[in-house]
Amino acid sequence: MASTDTPLQPAARPLRIAIIEDDALIRRMLGKLVAKHPELALTGTWGTGEAALAALASERPDVVLVDLELPGISGEDCLRALSGMMPATALIVLSGHDEPERVFAALRAGANGYLLKGTPPAELVAGIRAPHMGGSPLSPAVANLVIRAFQKFPAPSRPAIPLPSLTPRERQILELLAKGKVAKEAAAELHLSYETVRDYLKTIYQKLHVRSRTEAVLRFLEGREA
Repeated sequence: MASTDTPLQPAARPLRIAIIEDDALIRRMLGKLVAKHPELALTGTWGTGEAALAALASERPDVVLVDLELPGISGEDCLRALSGMMPATALIVLSGHDEPERVFAALRAGANGYLLKGTPPAELVAGIRAPHMGGSPLSPAVANLVIRAFQKFPAPSRPAIPLPSLTPRERQILELLAKGKVAKEAAAELHLSYETVRDYLKTIYQKLHVRSRTEAVLRFLEGREA
């Protein structure tokens, strides 16, 4: 008689996380946060970009958290060096600054995401995981900044991309998100539950082939005039 036992699947390899942060207290806090999650593994922490670049030359972490305010080599220059040295590694800025020029300079330098210091631990961990699920983690304030900049400075030479068939309700939700509303605010304005809006968003993400609120809004803004 054939066995009906399901063969054990090998455990997924933990995501390897590196941290570049000059504040020793924040470095320790981040290290402890990573250590609490078995799906994450800390490969090392450094207080300067120079020390990190020297150590990471032989390492290939999955994610590097990078502070912008570093002594010596700047966070932006560190991002440029890391993106050239480790193109498959996700680089996420963790900063206390949300000025537009700092955000866009970091993204141009190679950052895959931009999270603000003070982000709740659960959201920070979700942001660390996001690049390996196809997303680009952005704190809500940063996401709103990106969306506003996109609305203010559209790319006229880029042809509009036709949207797939969105329902009127799905378009309502995207219109509200494009105005800077978060999901809970959209739910309140439409007199829907937060869970219902979240379900709509899952469907929207599938239709638009995106994985984040910001990507969905940018895709919507590009295609709604098509």
